[in-house]
Amino acid sequence: MAADSMLIVMFLLVEGFVVCNLFSVQCNASAEGDALIDVKKMLHDPQNVLESWDPSLVNPCTWFHVTCNNNQHVTRVDLAISDLSGTLSPRIGDLANLQYLHLFRNSLSGNLPTSLGKLKNLIALDLSGNKFSGKIPTSLAQLSNLRFLNLSNNQLSGPVPTGGSLSIFGYNSFKGNPGLCGGVVHKPCRRME
Repeated sequence: MAADSMLIVMFLLVEGFVVCNLFSVQCNASAEGDALIDVKKMLHDPQNVLESWDPSLVNPCTWFHVTCNNNQHVTRVDLAISDLSGTLSPRIGDLANLQYLHLFRNSLSGNLPTSLGKLKNLIALDLSGNKFSGKIPTSLAQLSNLRFLNLSNNQLSGPVPTGGSLSIFGYNSFKGNPGLCGGVVHKPCRRME
């Protein structure tokens, strides 16, 4: 009888895959999985911490370092201290239900994607201890649920955006970025001539 139950479960999983993919029906878990696979493609992962991120699985809720809610939506990605390098894909902004993004103490570089501002449910964002460069996207000020922000110890530059949700964060959220300027980092911004 257990074998019959397993066959039924396998049939339902395969059927869900076929419905989502063959008929181009948008399945939330599949769309979130696709976004995470794009994130994975842009990362160098010498320790294989992303090995379980398998594009053949419809639901990313079974992957390590990913947490989902009861509705099978990705709410948390924890990849801190994972020896990752590369850039952060703009597809990270497609995780509409994401509440926690922890990528601290890796070697991620490049610009912070402006699509981070699409993560309206984000509560905590920790990208500290990487090599991110360029300006902090002003789109982060739109994250009204954001309660924890740590962008410290990167190579970010330019003025720290003001207003919106960013107004609640102080010096410690931005320290260790010698190129940043503005009120919160206590360093005046030079005017461009």
